Amino acid sequence: MFKRMNDINTGDRLSNALKGQVLTSQADLDPKDKPLLEMADWCQQRNTIVVLKSGTILTVDPISRDVQNCKTMLINRGIRPGRVVTATQQLITLLLANVAGEEDEEEQRATTEAESSISAQQQRLRLLVQEAVTADISDIHIEVRPEVARIRFRKYGELYLHAEWFPRLGREIASVAFNKETDHATAHFNPLVPQDASMPLRVAGQEVRLRLASMPAHGGFDVVMRILGVGDAAKPVTLEQLGYTPEQVYIISRAVQMPHGAVLLSGPTGSGKTTTLASCMQLIRDTRKVYTIEDPVEKVVPTVTQVPVNTDKDDRSFASFGRAALRMDPDYIVLGEMRDEDTANVMVRAAITGHLVFSTIHTNSAPGIITRLVDMGISQTLLSDSNVLVCLIFQRLVPKLCKKCNVPISQSTHAKVYLDRWRDYFGDKYEHIRARGPGCSECQKTGVSGRSVVAEVIWVDEPGRRFIRACDMIGWESYLKQKGWKNYKDRTIELVKEGFVDPGDAEGIVGEISVYSSEEGFDYNRIREEMTQYMNNNH
Repeated sequence: MFKRMNDINTGDRLSNALKGQVLTSQADLDPKDKPLLEMADWCQQRNTIVVLKSGTILTVDPISRDVQNCKTMLINRGIRPGRVVTATQQLITLLLANVAGEEDEEEQRATTEAESSISAQQQRLRLLVQEAVTADISDIHIEVRPEVARIRFRKYGELYLHAEWFPRLGREIASVAFNKETDHATAHFNPLVPQDASMPLRVAGQEVRLRLASMPAHGGFDVVMRILGVGDAAKPVTLEQLGYTPEQVYIISRAVQMPHGAVLLSGPTGSGKTTTLASCMQLIRDTRKVYTIEDPVEKVVPTVTQVPVNTDKDDRSFASFGRAALRMDPDYIVLGEMRDEDTANVMVRAAITGHLVFSTIHTNSAPGIITRLVDMGISQTLLSDSNVLVCLIFQRLVPKLCKKCNVPISQSTHAKVYLDRWRDYFGDKYEHIRARGPGCSECQKTGVSGRSVVAEVIWVDEPGRRFIRACDMIGWESYLKQKGWKNYKDRTIELVKEGFVDPGDAEGIVGEISVYSSEEGFDYNRIREEMTQYMNNNH
């Protein structure tokens, strides 16, 4: 009688791979379907075959004698052999490396073995990055804990489990990434302190650039690798392609041609500010000299002098390099981020001394940039000077619906409880609203096909400067709306009405979409009456 094995559901991933295809990625397997330890030594000796806990046999050559020998060994051990699936040598090597994480560390202390291990680790790192690039992933999360190392991928803003490794392999991959592959490799990767760097890799004939960051965690650490660009995709895209409207592109293009002043871009972490800055750099004439001060250098722009910052050293900070750049005869200076009062003062000084300055800052709106600068010690009087601020930009990213599998909002299964609220808000436009469908092959079952910028862009005019001097942000927004200006919430609602964005995804950006979000004020009487009616109807 065969011994019962762990019931592991490989789902659609493996079934799709079995249709005459060759497995190339762990994404085709269930993340928890690890190699069977009982067969690990035998498989490692051959290096072309691996047995999973589900009984599935992965092999480079499905008709080899090793496959038949493997089945015989499994039967002799009371294990029922599963299906035989063809896989690439790279995938099998990675899976066997995961098994190696369970071996005694003392057995791998020899120098020659360590050197070969380093080479293998670098190859495994490239394979992981290649899997992410193939799946169009934005971020790779390596979460190392005492019992497991989870590999999670972020796609279109959402995380999902890609694979589970033994902890040792996760630690090795993190170490080789920081110690061997970064632009300025650290002397030693320390999981107990936060670290960051940038990393260029050549994967499958393509140049891939990544940004690395690490953070200690209880029982281990996290490493996040953000994919900044791949080959031609690393080249900046246009503002229109990012999602900026024609009028917003016109304002930004006009700002870029100004002889001096500051163009400030804000948004939360991961909102695409670096990509937008790179797109703005493409609008600058080749006859201009540009210095960018970055931590770290992310998107390489050939026509620009890019200076990496080391925040651990005072003489290599944003502020110190910004002051140094002023002595290098620049036309444009890009401060990667305004983090403190010193950097903000450098921005102002550069703007009022005849340079056009670009920088990013973290706020929740374009007018909020003023509030943040005042909080950093810059006076309203200085900010209202006509030589300082030129243009303020704020952006966020919203998922775009898959064109193939999206459905009418009335057919959405996840939106049933919100339909009445959305019907009241959108009125006649309700029938045009679309929602995420069940997913298809084009969107990898996510229901979305990418993300689009939703932005607000302000040209700082004379009336605006008067509002800035008075620090009257509410009055300024009212003035802007009278002139036809739209904030990012207005733009998001437009995309929902046009059928490009699921209202549920939009609410993740702008908050609840309902009649109670009207700028005329929150109607307490109306909500009290509707709640009373709801209670009566349900009793």
